[in-house]
Amino acid sequence: MKTYKSSFLNFTIICILVSISHNITYAQVPSARKTYWRSATEFIFSFSDVQGKVAQESVQDQDLSASLRFSGFFNFQYQFHYDYSRTVGFMTGFGVRNVGFINTIGDSIKLKQRVYSFGVPLALKIGSLPDKFTFSAGVEPELFFHYKQKAIYDDEKYKKMGWFSDRVSLINPSVFMEVRFKSNSFIRCKYYLQDVLVSDQQSVTIGEKSVYYNPSSSKMFYVSIGVSVLEQPRKKKTNERKVYSLQ
Repeated sequence: MKTYKSSFLNFTIICILVSISHNITYAQVPSARKTYWRSATEFIFSFSDVQGKVAQESVQDQDLSASLRFSGFFNFQYQFHYDYSRTVGFMTGFGVRNVGFINTIGDSIKLKQRVYSFGVPLALKIGSLPDKFTFSAGVEPELFFHYKQKAIYDDEKYKKMGWFSDRVSLINPSVFMEVRFKSNSFIRCKYYLQDVLVSDQQSVTIGEKSVYYNPSSSKMFYVSIGVSVLEQPRKKKTNERKVYSLQ
């Protein structure tokens, strides 16, 4: 976990320095303020740090070994942008994401857990906005509205899911950073500030047997790559009538 946090911090510092150096060399010419919409999608690589006790196995907390999880569907955002100047702007909007993590319970149960979330971001953008090269940092509270658990044991799969589940925190705030490039692609890093799992509501059902575990900590963060597309304004329909000549 310390390695992940160190890498996350190093990436942040590099992004800030690149953005600042780009701004220094860019002439700050005033321009008209403007608003516009963008739609975006992302491919998410998520990590977790889950610590907890497995019933009848350990008195002390143990690291429930984590694996990298990839999510390509369904991750969609609709963003509203306000460019205050050529170098400073703001972004908000809404989005739906598929986020989660993979852990091993005991020695033989592979546990995959994911949530669909609805989030509303608020971010500050700096950079060369006309050139589409920006660095953004912001916050995004997310509502975890659908939960799914998949346990794999002896090559058999056992699933459990539900809406607004009491197994996860209903609302989880997050902080994120993003670098967007001229190609309209972006790299985003996000960290969830609260534990994802509710500590006293966790169990895995394998056939007629249930394994209980109590996570004392369940933090999640991810790195993603994505692309955003400018939404073109709709053209107003004209009510012009065609005039035909009888000549």
